Amino acid sequence: MSYPFRVRASIATTRRRGLLLVASLMFSSLAWSQAYPGRSIKMVVPFPAGGGADVAARAFSDRLSALLGQPVVIDNKPGASGNIGAEMVARSPADGYTLLFGNEFLATNPLLFREIRYDTLKDFVPIAKVASSAVAIAVHPSLAPRNMAELIALAKKQPLNYASPGVGTGPHLFGQLIALNAGVTFNNIPYKGSAPAMADAVGGQVDFIISTLAPMVPYLSSGKLRGMAVTGAKRSPHAPDIPTLAETGSVAQRYDVWYGVVAPAATPPAIVAKLQQSAAQVLRDPELVGKLRAAGYEVEPISADEFGAEIRADMERWTRVVQEAKIQRE
Repeated sequence: MSYPFRVRASIATTRRRGLLLVASLMFSSLAWSQAYPGRSIKMVVPFPAGGGADVAARAFSDRLSALLGQPVVIDNKPGASGNIGAEMVARSPADGYTLLFGNEFLATNPLLFREIRYDTLKDFVPIAKVASSAVAIAVHPSLAPRNMAELIALAKKQPLNYASPGVGTGPHLFGQLIALNAGVTFNNIPYKGSAPAMADAVGGQVDFIISTLAPMVPYLSSGKLRGMAVTGAKRSPHAPDIPTLAETGSVAQRYDVWYGVVAPAATPPAIVAKLQQSAAQVLRDPELVGKLRAAGYEVEPISADEFGAEIRADMERWTRVVQEAKIQRE
């Protein structure tokens, strides 16, 4: 088809403008990423200070800050099993200056809360899986059971209460899975994070606790809590006398809590890429890895895509538990 000269000129001009616009956007994105970060970054931890997520976040943020040349400031926003902090980040400007340091609540909360104002898969983009921690089951020393078999036997006589870091967290759901498999009743007592849950467990306000091992180690070492089992594939070097669940014969299933960083989904790709690359570099730092492992965490770096796949796999896994245990949405 032959177009008049003016039409052909108009089409050519439009194409040039389009190409110039694309080039301009690419240049702006590149320039933005090169200038980023130009000020401090806020990393929201949706749990109280002193808990498993907070300890790992502070160690990681210190190294990330040193690499990026700007402060990475921890902002604890506990409440609603992590939802308050997650919703805050999801609604924040997608400019790379507000990040979320989360854990598996991003996979479990959508299954357990009716009114949740974020979509894990649509509202966030994965930056890095930072660490993981095995979970431990421990009782107050005043409780008679010395092992998992005795704990289950006691639960068959009377319902037992256990502390968890909150409704919808992995420890909450894992406790229900153990009870489901054993045919007993465990009543979940949710807290706003592992630190307050630990405080009540040590104080004898609950029968036992299911939570990350790392912050529990001092209480196990001092005898303020007695370990029943760890949920990792093998015994922890930080608590070598505590058997795995597989060894106890109660639930031969591995379960680890992961910790990682996500950003608002609309964050410019160039900034996302810079954060992903920077996080990967930080997680290769032997000093950071040693510090996290000494605190009871495991560090097994994976790509951001693999981290995203792990989140999706967790959502599928816990969906089955919620359905089988008939856990009602709140």
